[in-house]
Amino acid sequence: MGKKGTKLIRSKKTIIDGHEFDSQTEAQFYKKLLEDEKVDKIELQPKFILLNKFTVPCWKCRGTGKMVSSKTNKSINCSSCKGTKVRQRQPWTYSADFKVTYKDGYEEIIDVKGGFKDAKFPYVKKMFEYTTGKELVVWSYKQKKWIRSR
Repeated sequence: MGKKGTKLIRSKKTIIDGHEFDSQTEAQFYKKLLEDEKVDKIELQPKFILLNKFTVPCWKCRGTGKMVSSKTNKSINCSSCKGTKVRQRQPWTYSADFKVTYKDGYEEIIDVKGGFKDAKFPYVKKMFEYTTGKELVVWSYKQKKWIRSR
């Protein structure tokens, strides 16, 4: 078990055609895509922004940008927000495993899953689909065959 009771993912990095994959399962799926005659283009690790960068009011100064110095008892810029009144939150990004373009122009965004179930993934999938308006296709290798799941 890892931090806070989470399971550690013990995937073995694999290299094919000079590309490093996070797991052997992902690398095997890449080989499957290369053999598919309908596939025109394969993009590895396409990145998507699920939620843009945003700000929230600073909790330390309560959104005023100022605090009273404990040493001098004078008004100073807040040490947490540097006087800006807000705290920055970074964008929420997601990297899929593959973006596949077929010869007929159809595109699929694909995530390959091994045996490990990530409790957060259903939320990421839903947010991806909401944000992009595209289905996130999930493939896994079970019982010696590739299975497309929803």
